[in-house]
Amino acid sequence: MKNLNDTLPELMRRATENLEPESTDLVERGMARGLTLRRRRTALFTATGATAVLATAAVIVGGNQLFAKDTPAPAASTPTKQSTKITKVAAKPATMKETQATLTKLLPARLKVAKAQVWDDGGGYQASLIVNDGKGLSLLGLAIRPPFGQSQGCSDQKPGTCAPRADGSVLTVVKEEVDERTPGVLTNRIYLIRPGGETIALSSLNGPTVTRNGAVTVEKSRPKPPLTTAELVKIADSDTWRFPPKPVESNTPEKPQPPSPGVSKPPVPVQQTLQTLRAVLPKGLQVTQPQTRGGTPEDYNAASVIVDDGKGKSYVEAFVTYEVPTVKKCGVEGAPNHCKVLPGGGVAGWDKNSPEYSDARQNKEGVLGNTAVIRYPDGRYISITSYNAIAEKGFKHTRPKPAISVEKLLDMAGDKDWKFPGTKK
Repeated sequence: MKNLNDTLPELMRRATENLEPESTDLVERGMARGLTLRRRRTALFTATGATAVLATAAVIVGGNQLFAKDTPAPAASTPTKQSTKITKVAAKPATMKETQATLTKLLPARLKVAKAQVWDDGGGYQASLIVNDGKGLSLLGLAIRPPFGQSQGCSDQKPGTCAPRADGSVLTVVKEEVDERTPGVLTNRIYLIRPGGETIALSSLNGPTVTRNGAVTVEKSRPKPPLTTAELVKIADSDTWRFPPKPVESNTPEKPQPPSPGVSKPPVPVQQTLQTLRAVLPKGLQVTQPQTRGGTPEDYNAASVIVDDGKGKSYVEAFVTYEVPTVKKCGVEGAPNHCKVLPGGGVAGWDKNSPEYSDARQNKEGVLGNTAVIRYPDGRYISITSYNAIAEKGFKHTRPKPAISVEKLLDMAGDKDWKFPGTKK
């Protein structure tokens, strides 16, 4: 179960950040992200959004563009004169199907629903609707949660981003929010904390979700979102809402994660890891810009180079560590898209031409990666990735595809010369 005592900004960010859970493409890329997260926990790799598929739909408060003309804009310290009738929460919790039906009924008559999805996120319900008013398709997102824990109110918000209202509720409004990663896409969003602690977040965008070059994002289809912030507030204020059941907190303490068996064990010099990487590279490549990360006292080694086969530069990185031994199998969280069990145990996995971004930046930079991973039964772990650019992020691609194929990367990762920190293997 997700922690529902998170601060308001975090709840707002999560409110509509994953709006198409049934997309096969998203599921596959989510698995690929598991690989990337493993690599990026080191200093070698730059951080990225979690795989928020719809960065433009994440409910993040910012800027001075709040409290637009079409909704009340009181100062944060002054209660509004607006009075809203809100009935008590119904004793019987709503189902996901009922939540979707309520949202659909509350939409203005001009909007027709073209596609609808709803799901349980572990703390409440989320819904994703593609709506059409005849002027262009648009994404509408909802997150609704029962009361849980103590409301943070406006205490953790920037001045002017939210305000209490006369009925005891707290309202945050963002009008036509711009995300530089999705050119032309605007988002109207509101976040309402009711007097009883129930929360509703709504967002309306001026475009639907689309898939381009393997990345799912929002693409502008109209000048403005079809729903104004005032209309979103009206929907959230409706007394017809019933809320999801309140999650039951578990009193069972989480088991502490055992330390990596490689910690405080004989290290492997990072220069040795770099030498091994260079030795297992295909012949005939021009190799430049060698770099290393990790080493003592870290429990991992990482090395990278830039290679050129005459058709463009490619950034290649290798990561080796020693994990807590577990049963290795395919089809588990964090596994690659493609996987096979190795003779004697362990698994080998790979991803081919995997997009680096899940938003509009993929269209701009076009970075793809081939990745090979081997997890051994005793805890040894290695991943090697080749990109079609000079870096994992921040640069446009330098060639159509990565320089090293998945098949060759698997051969490189399985080479017997690799040494793993904390082991003698």
